[in-house]
Amino acid sequence: MKKIIIAKDIGFCFGVKRAVKIAEEILEKKGKLASLGDIVHNPFVMEQLIKKGLKVYREEKEIKNVPFIIRSHGLPVSKIKTLEKRQIEIYDATCPYVKKIHYLIENLDKENFFIIIIGNKFHPEVISLKDYGRNIFVLDEEIKNCNKKFEKVAIIGQTTLSFKKYLELGGKLIKKIESKKTIVYNTICKVTENRQKQATEISREVDAVFILGGKSSSNTTKLYELCKLNNKRSFHIENLEEIDKIDLKKFNSIGIVSGTSTPEEFIDRVLNYLKKNDFKEVI
Repeated sequence: MKKIIIAKDIGFCFGVKRAVKIAEEILEKKGKLASLGDIVHNPFVMEQLIKKGLKVYREEKEIKNVPFIIRSHGLPVSKIKTLEKRQIEIYDATCPYVKKIHYLIENLDKENFFIIIIGNKFHPEVISLKDYGRNIFVLDEEIKNCNKKFEKVAIIGQTTLSFKKYLELGGKLIKKIESKKTIVYNTICKVTENRQKQATEISREVDAVFILGGKSSSNTTKLYELCKLNNKRSFHIENLEEIDKIDLKKFNSIGIVSGTSTPEEFIDRVLNYLKKNDFKEVI
Protein backbone atom coordinates (compact mmCIF):
# COMPACT_ATOMS: atom_id res chain seq x y z
CA MET A 1 0.00 0.00 0.00
CA LYS A 2 1.26 3.43 -0.95
CA LYS A 3 0.98 5.59 2.16
CA ILE A 4 1.05 9.21 3.32
CA ILE A 5 2.53 9.99 6.74
CA ILE A 6 1.51 13.43 8.04
CA ALA A 7 3.31 15.38 10.75
CA LYS A 8 1.39 15.86 13.99
CA ASP A 9 1.71 19.67 13.81
CA ILE A 10 0.75 21.04 10.42
CA GLY A 11 -0.91 24.12 8.94
CA PHE A 12 -1.12 27.56 10.53
CA CYS A 13 0.53 28.20 13.87
CA PHE A 14 -1.30 30.37 16.41
CA GLY A 15 0.52 33.58 15.39
CA VAL A 16 -0.23 33.20 11.68
CA LYS A 17 -3.83 32.13 12.30
CA ARG A 18 -4.30 35.23 14.48
CA ALA A 19 -2.76 37.57 11.87
CA VAL A 20 -4.89 36.20 9.03
CA LYS A 21 -8.03 36.38 11.19
CA ILE A 22 -7.34 40.02 12.09
CA ALA A 23 -6.79 40.89 8.42
CA GLU A 24 -9.95 39.10 7.28
CA GLU A 25 -12.08 40.78 9.96
CA ILE A 26 -10.84 44.26 9.00
CA LEU A 27 -11.37 43.56 5.31
CA GLU A 28 -14.89 42.32 5.99
CA LYS A 29 -15.76 45.50 7.90
CA LYS A 30 -13.85 48.11 5.86
CA GLY A 31 -13.21 46.52 2.48
CA LYS A 32 -9.65 47.82 2.36
CA LEU A 33 -6.40 47.35 4.26
CA ALA A 34 -2.70 48.16 3.82
CA SER A 35 0.46 46.37 4.88
CA LEU A 36 4.20 46.87 4.52
CA GLY A 37 5.34 43.60 2.97
CA ASP A 38 3.43 40.32 3.09
CA ILE A 39 1.44 39.75 6.28
CA VAL A 40 2.53 36.10 6.19
CA HIS A 41 5.02 34.37 3.90
CA ASN A 42 2.66 32.30 1.81
CA PRO A 43 1.58 33.25 -1.76
CA PHE A 44 -1.71 31.32 -1.52
CA VAL A 45 -2.77 33.19 1.64
CA MET A 46 -1.64 36.56 0.31
CA GLU A 47 -3.50 36.05 -2.96
CA GLN A 48 -6.73 35.41 -1.05
CA LEU A 49 -6.28 38.52 1.13
CA ILE A 50 -5.41 40.74 -1.84
CA LYS A 51 -8.60 39.59 -3.59
CA LYS A 52 -10.53 40.77 -0.51
CA GLY A 53 -8.96 44.24 -0.61
CA LEU A 54 -5.51 44.09 0.95
CA LYS A 55 -2.86 46.24 -0.71
CA VAL A 56 0.83 45.60 -0.03
CA TYR A 57 3.15 48.61 0.00
CA ARG A 58 6.95 48.92 0.05
CA GLU A 59 7.23 52.29 1.80
CA GLU A 60 5.16 53.73 4.65
CA LYS A 61 5.01 57.13 2.88
CA GLU A 62 2.82 55.51 0.19
CA ILE A 63 0.09 54.65 2.72
CA LYS A 64 -2.71 57.24 2.87
CA ASN A 65 -6.22 57.21 4.35
CA VAL A 66 -6.46 53.45 4.72
CA PRO A 67 -6.39 51.14 7.78
CA PHE A 68 -2.99 49.52 8.28
CA ILE A 69 -2.00 46.09 9.65
CA ILE A 70 1.38 45.26 11.19
CA ARG A 71 2.55 41.98 9.68
CA SER A 72 3.01 38.84 11.80
CA HIS A 73 6.80 39.31 11.71
CA GLY A 74 6.48 42.74 13.34
CA LEU A 75 7.72 46.11 12.09
CA PRO A 76 10.51 48.46 13.15
CA VAL A 77 9.16 50.74 15.88
CA SER A 78 10.36 53.80 13.91
CA LYS A 79 8.03 52.92 11.02
CA ILE A 80 5.10 52.41 13.40
CA LYS A 81 5.71 55.80 15.00
CA THR A 82 5.82 57.45 11.57
CA LEU A 83 2.40 56.00 10.72
CA GLU A 84 1.01 57.01 14.14
CA LYS A 85 2.13 60.63 13.58
CA ARG A 86 0.18 60.61 10.34
CA GLN A 87 -2.87 59.35 12.28
CA ILE A 88 -3.12 56.13 10.27
CA GLU A 89 -5.48 53.60 11.86
CA ILE A 90 -3.17 50.75 12.96
CA TYR A 91 -3.98 47.11 13.80
CA ASP A 92 -1.20 45.03 15.34
CA ALA A 93 -0.99 41.44 14.05
CA THR A 94 2.58 40.85 15.28
CA CYS A 95 3.01 37.27 16.49
CA PRO A 96 2.73 37.40 20.31
CA TYR A 97 5.94 35.38 20.57
CA VAL A 98 7.84 37.93 18.46
CA LYS A 99 6.23 40.70 20.50
CA LYS A 100 7.72 39.18 23.68
CA ILE A 101 11.18 39.46 22.12
CA HIS A 102 10.54 43.14 21.34
CA TYR A 103 9.90 43.70 25.07
CA LEU A 104 12.95 41.59 25.96
CA ILE A 105 15.22 43.71 23.75
CA GLU A 106 13.78 46.95 25.14
CA ASN A 107 14.49 45.78 28.71
CA LEU A 108 17.99 44.55 27.87
CA ASP A 109 18.66 47.85 26.14
CA LYS A 110 17.68 49.76 29.29
CA GLU A 111 20.19 47.65 31.22
CA ASN A 112 22.90 48.61 28.67
CA PHE A 113 23.42 45.13 27.22
CA PHE A 114 25.11 44.78 23.85
CA ILE A 115 22.66 42.54 21.95
CA ILE A 116 23.68 39.99 19.33
CA ILE A 117 20.88 38.58 17.19
CA ILE A 118 21.65 35.32 15.39
CA GLY A 119 19.55 35.30 12.25
CA ASN A 120 19.07 36.53 8.69
CA LYS A 121 19.62 40.29 8.64
CA PHE A 122 17.29 40.60 5.63
CA HIS A 123 14.37 38.76 7.26
CA PRO A 124 11.50 41.09 8.31
CA GLU A 125 11.43 39.68 11.84
CA VAL A 126 15.12 40.49 12.38
CA ILE A 127 14.71 43.93 10.77
CA SER A 128 11.95 44.69 13.28
CA LEU A 129 13.94 43.31 16.25
CA LYS A 130 16.94 45.52 15.42
CA ASP A 131 14.87 48.66 15.87
CA TYR A 132 13.97 47.97 19.51
CA GLY A 133 17.49 48.55 20.87
CA ARG A 134 20.48 50.85 20.36
CA ASN A 135 23.51 48.54 20.45
CA ILE A 136 22.58 45.56 18.30
CA PHE A 137 24.63 43.41 15.95
CA VAL A 138 23.13 40.76 13.64
CA LEU A 139 25.17 37.62 13.12
CA ASP A 140 24.25 35.47 10.14
CA GLU A 141 26.46 32.56 9.08
CA GLU A 142 29.96 33.57 10.12
CA ILE A 143 31.37 34.50 13.52
CA LYS A 144 33.03 37.78 12.67
CA ASN A 145 33.21 41.40 13.80
CA CYS A 146 32.76 40.25 17.39
CA ASN A 147 36.28 40.82 18.64
CA LYS A 148 35.45 43.73 20.93
CA LYS A 149 35.33 43.54 24.70
CA PHE A 150 31.92 44.02 26.28
CA GLU A 151 30.62 44.66 29.76
CA LYS A 152 27.37 42.74 29.18
CA VAL A 153 26.20 40.73 26.18
CA ALA A 154 22.83 39.16 25.43
CA ILE A 155 22.45 36.60 22.61
CA ILE A 156 19.06 36.19 20.94
CA GLY A 157 17.97 34.01 18.01
CA GLN A 158 15.53 34.62 15.18
CA THR A 159 12.42 32.63 16.15
CA THR A 160 12.41 30.48 13.00
CA LEU A 161 16.05 29.35 13.17
CA SER A 162 17.00 25.72 13.38
CA PHE A 163 17.52 25.10 17.10
CA LYS A 164 20.59 23.01 16.30
CA LYS A 165 22.10 25.84 14.25
CA TYR A 166 21.34 28.37 16.97
CA LEU A 167 23.15 26.24 19.56
CA GLU A 168 26.08 25.73 17.21
CA LEU A 169 26.56 29.42 16.36
CA GLY A 170 25.79 30.51 19.92
CA GLY A 171 28.45 28.16 21.28
CA LYS A 172 31.08 29.46 18.86
CA LEU A 173 30.13 33.02 19.70
CA ILE A 174 30.49 32.52 23.46
CA LYS A 175 34.03 31.20 22.94
CA LYS A 176 34.99 34.17 20.76
CA ILE A 177 33.62 37.22 22.59
CA GLU A 178 35.07 38.76 25.72
CA SER A 179 32.45 39.89 28.20
CA LYS A 180 32.07 40.19 31.97
CA LYS A 181 28.49 38.90 31.66
CA THR A 182 26.96 36.88 28.82
CA ILE A 183 23.34 35.67 28.72
CA VAL A 184 21.96 33.40 25.99
CA TYR A 185 18.18 33.42 25.51
CA ASN A 186 16.32 30.56 23.86
CA THR A 187 14.04 32.59 21.63
CA ILE A 188 13.44 29.85 19.06
CA CYS A 189 9.67 29.44 18.73
CA LYS A 190 8.52 26.22 20.44
CA VAL A 191 6.15 25.50 17.57
CA THR A 192 9.03 25.82 15.11
CA GLU A 193 11.23 23.61 17.28
CA ASN A 194 8.55 20.88 17.50
CA ARG A 195 7.99 20.92 13.75
CA GLN A 196 11.70 20.60 13.13
CA LYS A 197 11.82 17.49 15.35
CA GLN A 198 8.83 15.95 13.60
CA ALA A 199 10.24 16.75 10.15
CA THR A 200 13.54 15.07 11.07
CA GLU A 201 11.76 11.93 12.30
CA ILE A 202 9.42 11.65 9.31
CA SER A 203 12.18 12.26 6.76
CA ARG A 204 13.97 9.17 8.08
CA GLU A 205 10.89 6.95 7.76
CA VAL A 206 9.64 7.62 4.23
CA ASP A 207 10.76 7.35 0.61
CA ALA A 208 10.15 11.05 -0.02
CA VAL A 209 9.12 14.17 1.90
CA PHE A 210 6.91 17.03 0.74
CA ILE A 211 7.55 20.22 2.71
CA LEU A 212 4.54 22.42 2.02
CA GLY A 213 4.83 26.20 2.18
CA GLY A 214 5.98 29.42 0.57
CA LYS A 215 9.50 29.64 -0.85
CA SER A 216 9.96 32.94 1.01
CA SER A 217 8.97 31.37 4.34
CA SER A 218 12.00 31.10 6.62
CA ASN A 219 10.59 28.34 8.85
CA THR A 220 9.44 26.27 5.85
CA THR A 221 12.88 26.60 4.25
CA LYS A 222 14.51 25.43 7.50
CA LEU A 223 12.22 22.37 7.51
CA TYR A 224 13.22 21.61 3.92
CA GLU A 225 16.93 21.91 4.79
CA LEU A 226 16.50 19.56 7.77
CA CYS A 227 14.61 16.98 5.73
CA LYS A 228 17.19 17.17 2.94
CA LEU A 229 19.92 16.20 5.41
CA ASN A 230 18.12 12.90 6.10
CA ASN A 231 16.36 12.29 2.81
CA LYS A 232 17.66 13.39 -0.59
CA ARG A 233 14.15 13.01 -1.99
CA SER A 234 12.83 16.08 -0.13
CA PHE A 235 10.74 18.57 -2.09
CA HIS A 236 9.77 22.12 -1.10
CA ILE A 237 6.25 22.42 -2.54
CA GLU A 238 4.68 25.86 -3.01
CA ASN A 239 2.02 24.89 -5.59
CA LEU A 240 0.46 21.77 -7.08
CA GLU A 241 2.20 22.28 -10.43
CA GLU A 242 5.49 21.39 -8.73
CA ILE A 243 4.14 17.94 -7.82
CA ASP A 244 3.26 17.34 -11.49
CA LYS A 245 7.00 17.27 -12.23
CA ILE A 246 7.68 14.52 -9.66
CA ASP A 247 7.45 10.85 -10.62
CA LEU A 248 5.25 9.57 -7.77
CA LYS A 249 5.51 5.99 -9.01
CA LYS A 250 9.00 5.81 -7.54
CA PHE A 251 7.69 6.16 -3.99
CA ASN A 252 5.73 3.86 -1.70
CA SER A 253 5.61 6.36 1.16
CA ILE A 254 5.53 10.17 1.27
CA GLY A 255 5.87 12.30 4.38
CA ILE A 256 3.98 15.59 4.67
CA VAL A 257 5.22 18.48 6.79
CA SER A 258 4.39 22.17 6.53
CA GLY A 259 5.56 25.60 7.52
CA THR A 260 3.60 27.65 10.03
CA SER A 261 2.08 29.89 7.34
CA THR A 262 0.76 27.07 5.15
CA PRO A 263 -3.07 27.02 5.03
CA GLU A 264 -5.08 23.84 5.55
CA GLU A 265 -6.82 24.41 2.22
CA PHE A 266 -3.53 23.97 0.35
CA ILE A 267 -2.55 20.95 2.47
CA ASP A 268 -5.91 19.34 1.64
CA ARG A 269 -5.32 19.95 -2.07
CA VAL A 270 -1.96 18.19 -1.89
CA LEU A 271 -3.43 15.25 0.06
CA ASN A 272 -6.29 14.87 -2.44
CA TYR A 273 -3.78 14.97 -5.30
CA LEU A 274 -1.78 12.15 -3.71
CA LYS A 275 -4.91 10.10 -2.96
CA LYS A 276 -5.88 10.31 -6.61
CA ASN A 277 -2.48 8.74 -7.29
CA ASP A 278 -3.27 5.70 -5.11
CA PHE A 279 -1.73 6.94 -1.85
CA LYS A 280 -3.61 6.27 1.39
CA GLU A 281 -3.44 8.47 4.46
CA VAL A 282 -2.06 6.69 7.53
CA ILE A 283 -3.85 7.70 10.74
